[in-house]
Amino acid sequence: MPKLVDHARRRDELAELVVRVVESEGAEAATFRRLAEVGHFSIGVLTHYFRDKDELIANAFQWLANQSFATLDRRLAEVPPGMRQLTAVLSFMVPAAGELTYPGVWLALWSAARHNDALSDVHRQYYARWRRLVTRALRDARRLGQISAHGSVTDRVDLLVSGIDGMWLGTVMEPRRYPPARRARLVAALIRAVTDTHDP
Repeated sequence: MPKLVDHARRRDELAELVVRVVESEGAEAATFRRLAEVGHFSIGVLTHYFRDKDELIANAFQWLANQSFATLDRRLAEVPPGMRQLTAVLSFMVPAAGELTYPGVWLALWSAARHNDALSDVHRQYYARWRRLVTRALRDARRLGQISAHGSVTDRVDLLVSGIDGMWLGTVMEPRRYPPARRARLVAALIRAVTDTHDP
C-alpha cells in the first residue's frame, strides 16, 4: 500500500528548511542541492513541489509570514481594542534582539523581493495584512474616543508602519542601541506623535 503524504505539511516542512538554511548560510546557499543535502532527501522531493528556486523561496516567505501572523493573532486575542491593541501590534514587530525571528531571512527576502515578482507579491500581501491590523486598531481607538477623529487614517498607518520598520532594522543592526525599556519608550513616542495623544 503506498505511503500517504500530507502535502501541505510537507510544503511547510520544506519552507522551514529553507528558512533555516537561509538564516544560517545566506540566501545564496538555498539551492536545491544544498537543501536536499541538509534535509537528507533527494532533489526530486523538492522538484515535486517547486518548479524552481524562486517558487521555493516564495513558499518559504509565505510560510514565515503566516507563522508571524499566527503568533500575533494569538497575542491580540488577549488585548482589548483601541490603543492597547495598537501598542501590542507595533511592539510585536520590534521584539528584543535576542527574540527576533530569523532576521537574516527577512533581510534576504526583502532584498530579493525587489527583483522577484513572486516574492514581491508575498511581500505586498504581508504588508497589506499588517496595515489592516494597524488600521483596525486605529479605527477602534478613534471610535472609543482615545484619539482624535481628524487626520487621514491611511497616513497614520503608513507613518506607524514605516517608523516600526526603521526600529526593527535598528534593533537588528545595532541591538545595544535599542534595549527593551528604550524600545518601549520609542514605540509609545511614535504612537503619540502620529495620533496626537498623550495616552497611547
